[in-house]
Amino acid sequence: MQKENLILDTDISNEVDDQFALCYLIKSLENFNLNAITIAPFNKSGYAKTKTIEEGTELSYNTALKVLDMIDFGGGYKDIVYKGAIKYFWESKEINLATEKIIEIAKQNEHTTIIAIGAITNVALALYHAPEIAKKIKIIWLGGNSFLSELNNEFNFRQDVEAVRTVFNSGAEIVVIPCRNVASHLLTTIYELEHYLGGCGEIGRYLCDIMLNCKKAFENDPLDRVGQSKVIWDISAVAYAIDESWFKCKQISVPEILDDTSYKFTDSDKKITFVMDLNRHKIYQDFFIKMGYKI
Repeated sequence: MQKENLILDTDISNEVDDQFALCYLIKSLENFNLNAITIAPFNKSGYAKTKTIEEGTELSYNTALKVLDMIDFGGGYKDIVYKGAIKYFWESKEINLATEKIIEIAKQNEHTTIIAIGAITNVALALYHAPEIAKKIKIIWLGGNSFLSELNNEFNFRQDVEAVRTVFNSGAEIVVIPCRNVASHLLTTIYELEHYLGGCGEIGRYLCDIMLNCKKAFENDPLDRVGQSKVIWDISAVAYAIDESWFKCKQISVPEILDDTSYKFTDSDKKITFVMDLNRHKIYQDFFIKMGYKI
């Protein structure tokens, strides 16, 4: 079977879930050629405590290398990590190293899938500077919320709404995994992670530790520890690339994005795929086993 060409676009230090997603992807490379890991912009993350996009980009770049050091045994993937935009699409159309790499890879391959799990700025810039690549790429993006939520006041979406509009209207094949009411089903607890990942070597221990530290950072009262759980949002996009049968989807006309970030339905000929539901069990089962859990 021919492997699928793949780019991961990630703001990996914004939240702990990107690090889980990168590990999941590296453990799933029997199906993919990982051509690039591009760093998406973010700033003022509640988890990372960064103040500028430049700080976030540098932190994400170093975090990607750190995770790859633990999980990439001779694969050479540290050499394909590229820093991306340091301004959002709505602020600047300046090209960057990550965007150049996305364009290069899209042009040289017959088809490339981009898994985007942050603000979609780098992808929008690539389509802006090379609109012809739209017909050669598939974009799987975790962003916004489900149609059950009135507004898309979600981190990946609200940072760069103009970038979302540009990607949605590019003509590329697009799959949107909404956060609230869809990816939010991927709740887990430190106890589940300790059980399935605690014995999976250095990387398993690391993922448990960052989950624990993340939860502690948001504890304002001892009561907050009771019944505590966390969504590992970003593994959803990797899982979709692995097996679409774990997801229920609906294809609709590309919606208009209003100024308040809500969707307005249209009858456009351009279509876009929205994920409506996912199989949590299948996704976590696959993730834990690939990370090394022994049945």
